[in-house]
Amino acid sequence: MSKLWKPDDAGKVVPVVSVVRVRPLLPPPPQAGVRLQPQHLHWQVGRYKEDLSFGPGGRGRRKRWVVDMEAEQHNIVLNNAYELMAVHGITLLTRYAVVGTGSTPPDPSQLALANEVARTIRNDTGSTSGTFSYTRVANGVYEQTVVREFLETEVGNRNLTEWGFSPVGTAGGNLMSRELFRDGNGNPIVISLASDQRLRLIYKTRITLSPVVPVPVSINISGIGIRSGLAVLTLSAGGGWAPFPDLVTVEVAMTGQVVNSMGDPSWDKKVYLLSVTMETAYASTTTSSPLANKWPGVKEYTPNSRRRQTNPVTFFSNEGNGTIRTIGLGPAWGGGFRFVLNSGQEITKTNLYKLTIGEFTITWGP
Repeated sequence: MSKLWKPDDAGKVVPVVSVVRVRPLLPPPPQAGVRLQPQHLHWQVGRYKEDLSFGPGGRGRRKRWVVDMEAEQHNIVLNNAYELMAVHGITLLTRYAVVGTGSTPPDPSQLALANEVARTIRNDTGSTSGTFSYTRVANGVYEQTVVREFLETEVGNRNLTEWGFSPVGTAGGNLMSRELFRDGNGNPIVISLASDQRLRLIYKTRITLSPVVPVPVSINISGIGIRSGLAVLTLSAGGGWAPFPDLVTVEVAMTGQVVNSMGDPSWDKKVYLLSVTMETAYASTTTSSPLANKWPGVKEYTPNSRRRQTNPVTFFSNEGNGTIRTIGLGPAWGGGFRFVLNSGQEITKTNLYKLTIGEFTITWGP
């Protein structure tokens, strides 16, 4: 507390008391974030024509995709997408393409097409496994592309006006995006398909993760106090069958389950562990030597919150003993979310103690 002096209304000098509050300048708790943004839709109306082909094996026949009409257009991600992410994760939001004949202008509050007539998971090769592809634009920035194709029996002889994408195969209020078909100038149009024509939708979204550069954070450990360090989403130390552990780790934290987004049936959420390790690096690729690890699970999702937390995890007296420099969520061998303690902030655990690690938080939005 300090005193200042100033004259009052009568000209008399009086003391003025001011209060000085001192607060510790602590970094925030560890937190990961995800942004989902639309890129563009490339739609094509066309048909398959049979050609002769010649090669080392002789003459044969092949089918060739011929485009009769096409355009590219921008679109919006619906508010509903961010609710669907708590159940389906982020990479499976665009598994199904949807088309309809409604003309209502798109609005972020919408859940479905105005008049849905067809929905498909089939791609341009005929596969119905829900395949998609990724391009890593930069560390933590991914461009996801899905190609979906409607058969002649689904869209032939129809006049289509609207489209969308969804993570599920049944009609209803489950769209993550919705738009009208538009020409190259952005004007709504009607796409009239002949009986022998198909419709192909090529849809791109962008996924941005954070933090991908180390940011200062702090945690409060009961019985120990504040510990500071740096948090970062790191890449895999060598790829293997999980080339995008940063992306998959945030999906696991969102949903509480492995979404199996890379299509590998051997995936199991048991490999996505809260771990205490002796690693000290927070570079873009790290390896891990776990002292101990456990699957934390996640708390119930609060609707419209766009955030989720993992459960606290306790390492008992016989678990995680040693000098702990990193607390992580992700594959046990490296990658995922890492909180690396600053020098001098390490935790030394022995068999005389239990250690409880609190919640990790993930948030998402546009």
